[in-house]
Amino acid sequence: MGGGCSKSSKDDVGSTATSSHPESAKKRDKVNEAMKEETSSKAVNATPEEASLQTFKIKKVDLNENEMKTLKLDDETEIVVVRTSDKLHAIGSKCPHYGGPLGKGSICDGKVRCPWHGASFSLETGDVEDYPSIDGIAKFPIEETSDHFIIKGNLKDLRTTGVVKPLSKEDKSSNLKVIIVGGGAAGFACADTLRKEGFKGKVTLITRECHLPYDRPKLSKAMSVSPSNIILKPEEYYKNADIEVMKLVDVTGVNIKKMTIQLSNGDDLEYTHLVLATGASPRRITFPGSNLQNVFYLRCPEDANTIASASKGKNVIIAGASFIGMESAAFLIKDAASVTVVERDGAPYRRILGDKVGMRVKELHEENGVKFKLETTIMECKGNGGLLEEVVLSDGSCLKADVLLLGLGVVPATAFLKDSGLELDPVGYVNVDEHLQTSEPSIYAAGDIANFPLTLHSESSPQRTSIGHWSLAMAHGRTAAFNIMGKNRPMKTVPFFWTQIFGKSIRYAGYASTFDDVIIRGSLADLKFVAYYCSGEKVLAVATLMADPVAAAFANLLSERKTLTKAEVLSLPPSLD
Repeated sequence: MGGGCSKSSKDDVGSTATSSHPESAKKRDKVNEAMKEETSSKAVNATPEEASLQTFKIKKVDLNENEMKTLKLDDETEIVVVRTSDKLHAIGSKCPHYGGPLGKGSICDGKVRCPWHGASFSLETGDVEDYPSIDGIAKFPIEETSDHFIIKGNLKDLRTTGVVKPLSKEDKSSNLKVIIVGGGAAGFACADTLRKEGFKGKVTLITRECHLPYDRPKLSKAMSVSPSNIILKPEEYYKNADIEVMKLVDVTGVNIKKMTIQLSNGDDLEYTHLVLATGASPRRITFPGSNLQNVFYLRCPEDANTIASASKGKNVIIAGASFIGMESAAFLIKDAASVTVVERDGAPYRRILGDKVGMRVKELHEENGVKFKLETTIMECKGNGGLLEEVVLSDGSCLKADVLLLGLGVVPATAFLKDSGLELDPVGYVNVDEHLQTSEPSIYAAGDIANFPLTLHSESSPQRTSIGHWSLAMAHGRTAAFNIMGKNRPMKTVPFFWTQIFGKSIRYAGYASTFDDVIIRGSLADLKFVAYYCSGEKVLAVATLMADPVAAAFANLLSERKTLTKAEVLSLPPSLD
């Protein structure tokens, strides 16, 4: 399978087009208008599925090495054709996660990465290589003649947006017992990977919530969403995979010597392998009036739904101008009487996105009616009859408040591990190695609670950190599953996250715990830009808006452990057009 990235990875990082060739758009138009010859392969007694099998003969166009194009097979069906160094591939056109156009993504080392949320897929097998997609993509046989591409496939399969790998079942004779504590991204991905990779021991997933695992990032983006509309997989999936899901149960302790966990219902469960994936909890603060009615934290669907309902026609105060606070403000302003964001820093997102990007996003919120109070904090809540009416700020001002949402960061949900004997860092994160193993070899920790060695910018000197990203948590869960099965897979992924506000999506790839310079290409004013976050001469991360596939291409560059330099960015044209 051919290696290398589309064109040069660094060219992709500087370009918002999927091809560097000026004729690409013209060729694509010709392809989409090209003659399609369909020849049925129906047999006399063919099944309905066999009867829909078709051969598509499409006029051939030039494809350079590591280049892809989206082709129309008919009015309802598209397919992406990719040429690597030694092979031609035909894959489904949509990312199974939320339908991102794969043909506008980035190719690297035999993989295609979605431009929207960074999911990556093997061109050879269609399998998921990086999250957030749970399911793989469809692949189809393709041949080429001197004049045509010839693709054969069932129309139903050609139009599908995801392919589910076969799931193994529990072998009752197996002595292996994997218990996964936590029903979030890491916990789900661990259970899912175990069954997709053929694990036949017992798998138990324990969650304190009443829901099956769901798409948690949606909670601040669509606060009225029904939990049933965001579950990752339906009940039937867990039954088919022999994954036991225990809901509304807390784990209260871990006994390393006995290899048991203690549950809130009084039961003890034995394990051969334990995966801790309890995630993070909102940082709760106490101040005068913090116990008044309508003071909220956001963690679960019930919280989101209650906040959305309580905010209609009301004055809403949001403490914290990071992702949860800013996304919630963008959602709530549609129906609230007013929304004011209170932030102790001088700009939203300053620590992650920097002043320039943060202030432009602040302006976008203000253009849509959201107000801000920066460089101040909430000191007191005042109410009447137990109901919130006003907040008092550290600058002495008072704001009318019917609803207060506190989004002031998170803490690891690891209090139950205090006396377990596991090695925790001073904040309470669980220390793990590159295989996600804790200080006890039979126990793994994954997701937001894991303090792990990130090798993104240096294989020899990894950066020990904890990162609360959805996709990264899923990669943690998958890595833990592989290593439970003895596959010796070190953690290797590229942090990739996104935020959605007022119909705009900012994508972020890489990791910059600190940076000393931010180079902006494009136009912040026009909300079409790439921000390059630099430390010294190295670019550590990028944030993009209306600049696909730059974030995906940068993620691919980092996945190959290559470096983009500040000088290379400065040599690029300032405009993205």
